[in-house]
Amino acid sequence: MSTAMIATRSLSRLVLVAALVLPMAAFAKRTPAPVIEPVVHEGVRYTVPNDRGTVGYVVAWDVATGKQLWKKTIFRNCICPCFEHDVQWVFIRQMRLDGERLIFVNERDKSYALDVKTRRVKKLKRQRRAKRGQNNS
Repeated sequence: MSTAMIATRSLSRLVLVAALVLPMAAFAKRTPAPVIEPVVHEGVRYTVPNDRGTVGYVVAWDVATGKQLWKKTIFRNCICPCFEHDVQWVFIRQMRLDGERLIFVNERDKSYALDVKTRRVKKLKRQRRAKRGQNNS
């Protein structure tokens, strides 16, 4: 067997190993879930645990007693069993108060409003963004 053939076989094996290993390394794990600062409104502290990527939820706490008042699901995220679960997780990335509503934005830029009095969740329509180069005047 010639030196050129040995080198070609070695190179082929190296390419095969790289093709099998590199995609796993590139897509192995997702970044950590965002840490969301609590919002306090009328004696209630609202927190987003971001501890499960299959459901986005908020927890309401009484500021005076520290007791949990209620927990509400904002959105659910279905996971396809054919792919790695952690790369499919979706977390809440923003929470803010808007009057009597808490506004949530998830990592896929979907927005939701929670009425803090009735605890009803409403999915908000996406804002259309202006096209690049378009004059907004």
